[in-house]
Formats: sequence, C-alpha cells, structure tokens
Amino acid sequence: MNYLRRFFLLTPILLAHLAIAQDSTGLAGTAYNEASAETDGSHYLFKEWYSGSIRTSDDQVKDGVKIRYDVNKDELEYKSDSGMYRVSAGIKEFNLPTGTDLYTFRSGYPSVADQTEKSFYRLMYDGNTKLLKKYVKPIKVEKASATTQMDPSAKLYILKDGKMNLVDLKNRKSFLKLLTDEKNKMQYVIREQQLDFAADDDLIKLLEEYDSYKAGRGGN
Repeated sequence: MNYLRRFFLLTPILLAHLAIAQDSTGLAGTAYNEASAETDGSHYLFKEWYSGSIRTSDDQVKDGVKIRYDVNKDELEYKSDSGMYRVSAGIKEFNLPTGTDLYTFRSGYPSVADQTEKSFYRLMYDGNTKLLKKYVKPIKVEKASATTQMDPSAKLYILKDGKMNLVDLKNRKSFLKLLTDEKNKMQYVIREQQLDFAADDDLIKLLEEYDSYKAGRGGN
C-alpha cells in the first residue's frame, strides 16, 4: 500500500520532468495538455498554429517553432516534439508568418494604460517614430492589407520621444498633433498621396514621410 501511495505521488512529478526533457527549444516553457487548452480558439490571435521564429531576452533566435499567441493573457504558446508549452517571460520578439501577412510582435516598450513593458505589440512601422498595435481580441477575417474593419477593437500607439501615444485613425488630430513640428509638410503629404486613413497603411506612409523629412534635415 505504501509503495502504491508513493507511486501515485511521484507520477505527476516524473511526467513533468519528462515533458521538460522533451522541450528541445530551450525556451523553458510550462508544459500543458490539449485538454487544458482553449480549443475553441477564442483566446488566440489566430487559432491555427504557424511555424515562426522567437527571439529571447538574451537575443537567442529559435526558428521554425510552431506558435500561437494568446491575446487575453498576452502569452505565447509553442509546440516542441510531442508536447505543448506556454511561456510568459523571457521573450522579446516573435514572428507569425500566416501566408497572407507577417505579424511581428515585440515587447519592451514603455508602460501605458494597463500595459506593461512585458506587453506584446504588433510592430506596424519601425522607424525613429514607431507605430504599434495592441490586439485585445482575435482577428476574425485576415486580409493582405490591414483595415479598421479587420480588427476594430485593436489599439494603435505611436511611440515618439520615449512616450506611448494612443491614436485613432478616425480622429486625425490624435496623431497630427504629434507631428506639429512638420505640420505644413504633413498636410502636403496627405493631399499629395490622398491619404484618407481608412487603413493603417496610410498612417504608416505618413510616419515614413515624417521620419524621412526629419532625417533629411538632420533631425531638426
């Protein structure tokens, strides 16, 4: 009887060690099984698994890892060998190539609202100024060109001068006020390129022009 009691007590520990031993990625995630996962996909940016890359906090890159992103918990899940794992720390960047678009997520940005430096944002534009997108719900319909209809609940931030600024495509003042040092140039770009800001792409173009113009003037 004592032998059986010790066996049942030790079995979960042995299985946990076995699961860790099977994780060949070196990411040190926490093992879990399919039964404990959200099988309806309601917590994931995409319920499908995609083969992507992960960059750790110490700049180690893991390529060809099956991953998916839990937007509710702001955590990454991955598959390794025969196991599934969840990792909530030590990840600086991950890339999700879906076949339609490449989704690059990074952490390490200033805290804002209820987000911390550990929060993941999709990197929309990576210039001197940056355009970041914070997903709060899964993407229902994916398109080659991101539109406000595709993810209306997502939040857009412009990172400028070390500060996170919440912006809204429907309210041009929310982002134009951040570019007032080049107001005339920006108004010209909007007219010349006929930007209507119905999609993220238009704001990306504007920020590209802003950074390019500032760089051409030596940042002054």
